[in-house]
Amino acid sequence: MPETRKKAVMSAIDIGSYSLKMKIVEVDEDGQVHTIEKLSKPASLGRDTFSMGKVSYETVEEACDIVTGFQRLMQEYQSKHYRAVATSAIREAQNRDYLVDQIKLKTGLKVEVLTNAQERFLTYKAIRENLPDHKTIRKDGVMVVEIGSGSIEMSLYHQGALQRTHNLKLGHLRLREVLSTLEQRTQDFPNLLEEYVESHLDILRFIRERYQLNHFIALGSEMRTISKLCNQTDQADRLRTISMEAFTRFYREMVKKPTPLLARDYGLPSDMAATLLPSMMVLKKCVEMTDAQCLYTPLVSLADGIVADFIDQRFKTNRQQEFLEDVQELALGLARKYHADMNHAADVETKSIAIFDALKKTHGMKEREKYLLRLAAKLHDIGKFVNLNKHYIHSYNLIKASEMLGVTEEEQDIVANVARYHSSQIPQQSHENYWHMRARNRVITAKLVAIIRMADALDRSHRQKISGLSIAMKGETMMIKGESVEEALLEEWTFEVKSEFFQEVFGIRPQLKVKRKMAHAENA
Repeated sequence: MPETRKKAVMSAIDIGSYSLKMKIVEVDEDGQVHTIEKLSKPASLGRDTFSMGKVSYETVEEACDIVTGFQRLMQEYQSKHYRAVATSAIREAQNRDYLVDQIKLKTGLKVEVLTNAQERFLTYKAIRENLPDHKTIRKDGVMVVEIGSGSIEMSLYHQGALQRTHNLKLGHLRLREVLSTLEQRTQDFPNLLEEYVESHLDILRFIRERYQLNHFIALGSEMRTISKLCNQTDQADRLRTISMEAFTRFYREMVKKPTPLLARDYGLPSDMAATLLPSMMVLKKCVEMTDAQCLYTPLVSLADGIVADFIDQRFKTNRQQEFLEDVQELALGLARKYHADMNHAADVETKSIAIFDALKKTHGMKEREKYLLRLAAKLHDIGKFVNLNKHYIHSYNLIKASEMLGVTEEEQDIVANVARYHSSQIPQQSHENYWHMRARNRVITAKLVAIIRMADALDRSHRQKISGLSIAMKGETMMIKGESVEEALLEEWTFEVKSEFFQEVFGIRPQLKVKRKMAHAENA
């Protein structure tokens, strides 16, 4: 059960690619949500970014005016809590930092630019809130696809666990902008669009062979309209599903019509009609990777995810821990992908956490840092997939290049650097990857590096020789005791070598005592 908190008014602001949205809710003492206000204002941030690479001054002014209006409404409702986020249009803009600064200066609101992984994580939370059978659907296997203006976000759940996530630059507005010049040069634009989409999805052909996906969840700002058109009803909000038969029928019908006819025949605004074909095309190609008989359309938004996350943080809900474990499971999938030694990774994680907990009164870190340490332990050796020589550098690069659900860019940087320094090297001022971090994050990284180096030393042979670990603090000494059936000289020597950095960081001298124990005689 969630903890009890006072009633609160919270505002969720989503600065999207072609609209700015705000949802104001009241969260009562038990964590129940009551919507007070929902607003959506059009803006052309995405059109600027996807066609010119940056957002124009005029569009920035327009966005700031909208946010100022949002802020006035927040004041009227006395909303003391808010979270304003931006997605692909600002994330990919060349003048991203200036945009965020201008919004802060002109409106007073701080905007958080989400990574692809953070955006997916919040969407996942929104689904959990609005899809009652989510546990059964996850167990049966499901593909979740969110079609945004700039990109699509894809997540795969197999046997109840999150297996993979992908971000592909196939958003409906981006597709329309990128291919706009080619559209004028062909009589068969749908075929051209299909070729383009397939060229980006080719790399995911393995999905159908490797995973049994019986369900498909479709998300995005256009899903309400698509559901209405496919189901031929204005009650799309109540249905929340589209049968494959209805989807296929509508697709075959609309694919033959140019944009002006789509707008006229279906009563759509011209901008919606222009992006309908790209959205339907992407959905069609993605659902074909599954065995789904229908498309679930929970009609959730990023704002719903922001609200759900606020509740999880404020009330410390049970589901919050489930979300965190999903991310750890995804890290395990990444380790398997790069053929990491899973037994060694698990041993390093267990021993890292034991050392972390033993130092609790000394290191000054919290549960979130322990969480990042767990991620780093799982992934510290994945660079060996690239090259055994200097594998730690390749581990850093692979982690930086991967999409890590539920962590910020700064946190991902910490995880990557902890993996970078787990082996022979230690952080240096001359290392750009370390020194570009904020001072606070450098300190956290150094502490986690010192811990993981000790844990890695305790399994230097990758044979998990040392068991029965006990750790005790005695003044300025950390005494680690363990047992081993085999000779553990390699581990003891490596521990001595790596202990110097630990002592430098914590001012504590680590000592290791390994007691040899007799192997149990096998029964005759």
